[in-house]
Amino acid sequence: MHRVLLPWECYVNVQRGQLKAQMGDLYPRWVGTRELLLNGRNPYGKEVSTEIQIGFYGRAIEQSYDKPASEIIDEQRFVYPVYVVFLLAPTLHVDFSVLQIWTPWVFGALTAAGVWLWMEILHWRPPALVMVSLILLVLSSPQIDQGLRLRQFGLFVAFLIALACWCVTRERSSIGGVLLAVATIKPQMVALCVAWFLLWSIGDWRKRWPLAAGFGVTLTLLVGAGELLLPGWPRRFLEGLEAYRRYFPTTSPLRLVFGDWAGGMLSVLIVVGLAAYSWRKRKAAANSDEFVQLLALVFITTGLVLPLLTPYNQVLLLLPVLMLIRDWARLPQVGRIGFTALLAWPFVVSLALLVHTPRLDSLNRVPLLPSVLALLFPFVVPLLMYFRQEEPAELARNS
Repeated sequence: MHRVLLPWECYVNVQRGQLKAQMGDLYPRWVGTRELLLNGRNPYGKEVSTEIQIGFYGRAIEQSYDKPASEIIDEQRFVYPVYVVFLLAPTLHVDFSVLQIWTPWVFGALTAAGVWLWMEILHWRPPALVMVSLILLVLSSPQIDQGLRLRQFGLFVAFLIALACWCVTRERSSIGGVLLAVATIKPQMVALCVAWFLLWSIGDWRKRWPLAAGFGVTLTLLVGAGELLLPGWPRRFLEGLEAYRRYFPTTSPLRLVFGDWAGGMLSVLIVVGLAAYSWRKRKAAANSDEFVQLLALVFITTGLVLPLLTPYNQVLLLLPVLMLIRDWARLPQVGRIGFTALLAWPFVVSLALLVHTPRLDSLNRVPLLPSVLALLFPFVVPLLMYFRQEEPAELARNS
């Protein structure tokens, strides 16, 4: 990443004049937070958007959306729910260059902690060397590397989801609800997870109501506090989302492969099937294998049907991927070979690029080769989960 990919990206985006500087995904949120909390300015407004664009491009962006998609420029607006400013408030007086240095370390540590939390939820405690190896495998994957490189809040949200699920399995449901509410700073990542947990709460309302209460009260407080800071912010946020769909159009893996119509219909069918299956399993105990299987299914569905095509969003697949590695012996041989090849690809190709470094002052996309198979993960993971062999009865009794 440091010796090949970053220098190449700097040439393509900065030296060729497309960007003034590589600011990452954190910058628009940080600028919006400062302008709202220090100066009382609307972070969704044109003035703040212009300030953000000057940081990225050195100029304000003026464009019409009737141009070809290749000519549409990412406007880099503040497009998060306004209550994200409460999380960024401690950074108000921190120089952004310092924030750029430390954020990947913080997000990397939280991702590593997330791996540990998922393994605790799975009741899987491998030797320390295996644990360290798995954490390094995750942190050096192209998907997580992209999130760290961009300082992407999705990694923080994934940690919140993992911690919320851990709290639920440890009978701290109210805290889990609070964490899920905070995770709604990226609604598209957490939407199906929240829906599942609320449905699961209904399955045993007398015991599980604290989860729904923690979520509802916290989200109400966040939305209300945001309203005090910026009256009418939900409307401004939705307007920003509508504009985002035009200047940074994204899609889901299913829509990309099957097209908008067929992919959309298939997505609806999958979500309806997940809802029906979840309703049948709503009474599953939080510490049961059935509960964990359902969580994995929710994350797999999220990765397939929601507009989360960008590779760093695959951090949501950590739970099912760890399940596959834990249950390695239960995978068919062809599945083990294919999954090993998929995991090994970025490391083998990266080594080759380090030994024979391509030209970094070129538009040739060779430096992107390590991440070229990332799109396959949302499809390979559910297939392998489906074809896992049943655990032998004797082994199940011993475990």
